[in-house]
Amino acid sequence: MKNKKLYYLVAILTFIFAIFLLNTKVYAGSQKLNSIDYEAKLNPDGTADITEIWNIKVENTNTLFKTFDIDRTKYTGISNVKVSEITASGREINFRDTGKYAYHVEKGGFYALNNNSRQFEIAWGVSIDSTENKTYKISYKVIDVVKNYNDCSEFYWQFIGATNSIPAKKVTGTIKLPSEVTNKENLRAWAHGPLSGNIEITDKQTVRFEVEDLKAETMVEVRIVPTEKIFPLNLKGVPINHLSDVLTEEENWAEQANRQRKMWTSIAIAIIVITAIIALFFICKIIKYIKALSKIKQTAIKPEQKLDYFRDFPDENATPGEAGFLYYFDKKGAFTTNISKVVSGIILDLALKKVITFKENPAKKEEVYMEINKHLVTKLPEDEEKVLEILLETKEYRNKKNKSETDLNTITMKDVETYARKNDKTFLGKIESIEKIVKTSEEEKGNYDKNIEKEANKWKSTSVGYYATAAVCLFMATLIIPLILIIPCIICGLLCGKIANKSRTLTQVGENEKEKWQALKRYMEEFSLLNEREVPELVLWEKYLVYGTAFGVADKVISQLKVKYPQILDETYMINNGYTYIYMANSINIERSISGGMQRAYSAGMSARAARNYSSGGGYGGGFSGGGRRPAEAEAGMGGR
Repeated sequence: MKNKKLYYLVAILTFIFAIFLLNTKVYAGSQKLNSIDYEAKLNPDGTADITEIWNIKVENTNTLFKTFDIDRTKYTGISNVKVSEITASGREINFRDTGKYAYHVEKGGFYALNNNSRQFEIAWGVSIDSTENKTYKISYKVIDVVKNYNDCSEFYWQFIGATNSIPAKKVTGTIKLPSEVTNKENLRAWAHGPLSGNIEITDKQTVRFEVEDLKAETMVEVRIVPTEKIFPLNLKGVPINHLSDVLTEEENWAEQANRQRKMWTSIAIAIIVITAIIALFFICKIIKYIKALSKIKQTAIKPEQKLDYFRDFPDENATPGEAGFLYYFDKKGAFTTNISKVVSGIILDLALKKVITFKENPAKKEEVYMEINKHLVTKLPEDEEKVLEILLETKEYRNKKNKSETDLNTITMKDVETYARKNDKTFLGKIESIEKIVKTSEEEKGNYDKNIEKEANKWKSTSVGYYATAAVCLFMATLIIPLILIIPCIICGLLCGKIANKSRTLTQVGENEKEKWQALKRYMEEFSLLNEREVPELVLWEKYLVYGTAFGVADKVISQLKVKYPQILDETYMINNGYTYIYMANSINIERSISGGMQRAYSAGMSARAARNYSSGGGYGGGFSGGGRRPAEAEAGMGGR
C-alpha cells in the first residue's frame, strides 16, 4: 500500500496518545500557586517555627486551607498559628482567629483546629468571586518535631503532602539550625519528591531546597541530620543509635532515584535516535512531495483555451444538474454546498418543459404556487426525475395533512420545507443521489473520470492523516517527539493537500466544457454591457435562465434582460408573444422564492437529520454529552473550597 508506513505511524502515535491519556489526571481546580516559599527556624528545644508565603492565583474560591496529618510519632502539636495577607504595597493585614470550624470561613477570619478527618487544619476566608493574584503568610510552631538520638539529631518534615490539590510553579525553602555545626561534614540533608528538585547545604547552619513546576498530588519533604549536639534543650531523646539506619535508608532511596534517572536518560537517548530517524523520514517525504507537486503543476489538465465570454450552450442537452456539476467542479468540490441552487435550476427546467406551472400569489409575491402537470410527464433525465419525485411526495404529504385544501394539485416551497423537515431521510437521500447520477452521466460523456478523482482522494486522505498526526502530537505536547513532529506533519499535510487540489480535475474534454459553462455564466451576467451586433433571441433566455438559476445568478440574468429587452415588463406584450415563462420568472423573483425556498428546505432537512443524531438531554437516550457532577474537594494537603 502506498501510504502503509504513514498509517502505521499514525496508529503508533494514537496508541501512545491513548496510554498518555490513561495515565494523566486532569486538574480542574481554581487555585494555582505562582510560588510558595518556606522558612523553617529550628529551635534548641526541638521545636520549629515555620513560615509559608503563598503567592497564589485564586479563582471563585471562598476558603483556602492547609492540613497536617496528626501523628504523635512525628510531632506532638502545632501552635502559635497566624494568618495574614500581604498587599501589593507590602502592607501586612492580619486575619482574626475565629476559634471555630467552618466549611466556608468568613473573609478575613481563620481557624486552626483538629477537623473530623484526624487532621490539624488551618483554613482562612478569602471570598474571591473572580480571578485574582494574592499573597498570604501562614506561620506556626511545630512542637517536638526534632528527635535527639545517641549519635545524631533528626528533623524530618513533609512541607507538601501527596494529597495536595494545588500545583505550584516554584517551591523554595530555607531551614535554619539553632546554631552552626563546627564542621560542615557533620551536617547532612536529603529531600524527597520530584527528581528535578535540588537541595543544598549553603553553610554550617542553613539548608535550602527548590523545586520547579510541582504538580498537584506530589509531595516535598526534607530530612536534616546533624551529628553534633545543637538541640541542648530538647529533653525528649530516643536512646538509640540512628545514623546508620538513616544512611542505609537514604542510600537505598538514592539508588532508586539514580535508576530512575538512568531510565529517563536512556529514554532521552532513545528519543533523540527516534527523532533523528523520524526527521530523516520527513525530509525524504517532503522532498518527494515537492517533486510530485512540481510535476503535477506541469502536467495537470487545464482548459485548452481560456474564455472571457461564451454565448452558446456548451451542451444543449445538459440538465441543470449536469451543467452545475461541471460549473462547480473545483478543488473544493462545491457541488454539494450549492446543491439547492442546482435543484432550483432543475425546477425551472421542469417549468420550461411544462411539467410544472408557476402561479403567482398577488398577496404574497415571495410565495409561489407550483402546479404539477403529471400527465405531461413522459421521459425525464434521471436527476430531474428525482426532483419531480420530491415535489410529488411533498404534494402527497401536504394533502394528507391538509385534507380541507381545495387545490390538491398545487404546492409551495413552504410545503417542500415542511416535507423536508418531517421526512429528512427520504428528502436528503434523493437530494444527495443527484450528484451520483450526474457523475455517472458526465462519465459516460467523457467529461469526468472517477480514477482521476480517486487518485486525488488518496492524496487528500494522506493530507488528513498528517493533520490527524499533528493533532495527536499537539495533545501530547509534553513529550519531545510529538513536539518535533507537529511542524513536519503540517508541512507534509499542506503539500499533500496542494497535490490533491492540483490533481483533482475533470478530463481534458470536461475541463474545456467547464470553461465554457463558466464563460457562459459571465456572459449572462454582463451581456448588456457588451457591444454585440447580434443579440440572442428572447426565447433563448428561457434556457439561459434555467442555467443561470443553477449557477446562482438568476436575478442578474433578469436584470440584464430588462436592459436589452425592456418589453419584458409589459405583461400584455409578453403573454401575447408567447413569453409567459420569462414574464412569470421576472414576476416571482426566482432568487428569493425558488432558490431561497429550496435553500431553506435543504437546511430544514439537514437540521432534522442532526437533531435525530444529537444527544438527548432528557435522559432517554442518544449520543454522549459533556459535563457531569464535580467531585467533592479532597480535605487533605492544600486546597480551596
